[in-house]
Amino acid sequence: MTKKQEDRTKEYESERRSLRESANINWKESNQPESRGVLFADVDGVSLMVYTDGLISIPAVRSYHSPKYATPMLAALSAKELWAKQKTRDDRNLTRAKSWRSGHLSPIVHSDLKCENSVCPCQGEGPEERQRRARGGFNTNPDRCS
Repeated sequence: MTKKQEDRTKEYESERRSLRESANINWKESNQPESRGVLFADVDGVSLMVYTDGLISIPAVRSYHSPKYATPMLAALSAKELWAKQKTRDDRNLTRAKSWRSGHLSPIVHSDLKCENSVCPCQGEGPEERQRRARGGFNTNPDRCS
């Protein structure tokens, strides 16, 4: 675990405590070639990742918007809500959902960067495409920060 990862996970857990949420998170470091050194945790049924540079992300979620989710940390704290909104949209139009280059069709993403949905495009992608998919979600706020 890098110092930046340690700082980010402590910050995330502290923020959860301030929201009176469980902060006992089981972070696991990946040894998979696609995500070596990245920390993974399943929080409230949604996977979170913390990259070696300290970026916290929700690999299953394609995007999030300000002002409520002005930073990746605020988005991570709302991962379950963001996933639920995306799933509702995806369920309305699965063909469109499968056309996106980021996000997944399941909230749980494993260290091989594949999700648990057999029809998600990640299942047929190579390692580089899965890396882009996992890190491809973004905050549409131009002033975003980690």
